Amino acid sequence: MQKRILLSGATGLIGGELMLVLAAMGIQSTAIVRAPDAMQSRARLLDRLQKSALWQSGFIDLVQAVPGDIEMANFGLSTAVLQSADVILHSAASTSFKPDAGVYPINIKAATNFAGILKNLMPSQRGFFVGTAAVTMEPRGVITEDMVFAGYANDYIRSKRDAETLLRSTGVPFVSLRPGIVLSRGIDDAKLARNMLWAIPVMAELGEVPLDPLARLDFAPVDFVARAFAEMLHKENLAHDCYHVSTGEASMTFQTLADELSLTMPGIKKLVMRGRDFVPAPTFARQRWMFAALQPYLPFLTADAVFSNARLCAEIGTFALAPAPSSYLGDLLGAFSLSDAVRQMYTP
Repeated sequence: MQKRILLSGATGLIGGELMLVLAAMGIQSTAIVRAPDAMQSRARLLDRLQKSALWQSGFIDLVQAVPGDIEMANFGLSTAVLQSADVILHSAASTSFKPDAGVYPINIKAATNFAGILKNLMPSQRGFFVGTAAVTMEPRGVITEDMVFAGYANDYIRSKRDAETLLRSTGVPFVSLRPGIVLSRGIDDAKLARNMLWAIPVMAELGEVPLDPLARLDFAPVDFVARAFAEMLHKENLAHDCYHVSTGEASMTFQTLADELSLTMPGIKKLVMRGRDFVPAPTFARQRWMFAALQPYLPFLTADAVFSNARLCAEIGTFALAPAPSSYLGDLLGAFSLSDAVRQMYTP
């Protein structure tokens, strides 16, 4: 029996691709979209979905939208809409790394409202929350889902930590899906592409950077993450209530990453990795500007933490295996210039 899925965050990175993956499986889903009415909520949803390489015109009747707002009680939805779903997934979040962007109160308010929804779920319904694997970035090495929250936290990471804690405190069962670094493969949208991928050409241009060549970085394309989500939403029984959706121990080192990109991105050969404790001393104003743009990303790039996907593999088998970076990184990096990268990184 197919699940009826209601989700927030469909105009964002993961949620939009999830709806398209579900549609490709012949499954209808409904997005909660901030808009004044049904017509505008659907228009916003289709505008996002049609930017994806996964979009097909035949999906038009499989993707639905309802107006709502994650900052309102019950996300602004009627009881009838909430009870119409078998699965309710809360994926929406403010993801800015800017310290003054108001991320924390928005995400905690949304989590508080989702807690209210969870408390009123019928026995036949299930709740899922999209967190981030970065809630735990210490110690270095392989991080498992049962480790305590630790390591660097900007406002976004702190909001995800506190949101999970808040939701667990309700005592109502739900499943937390924690992706690692998600790259926007297949989406024609600069804002959605604004992630740590932009750091690569910037670091290559700078030359000497505070990276350990043997440190690993856990990243995966959004279409992989969305397919893993879709498989998890349809599992009748799950062994755990928290899963990393990540590349896991197959994550590559920075040196391997640089070697992989040397043919498609010749400028990467200028990259000199001096170790995570290296303190750059940029000489020119342009270099100082670029290093400043890089700062919000460095704690993630220097963490040397990968997120075990053993639980995910046990649940969904080969769907938990991320594609090789060599199959897509060159194309992704070739889609923007150095000036694009600096501009996007400077507005994290």
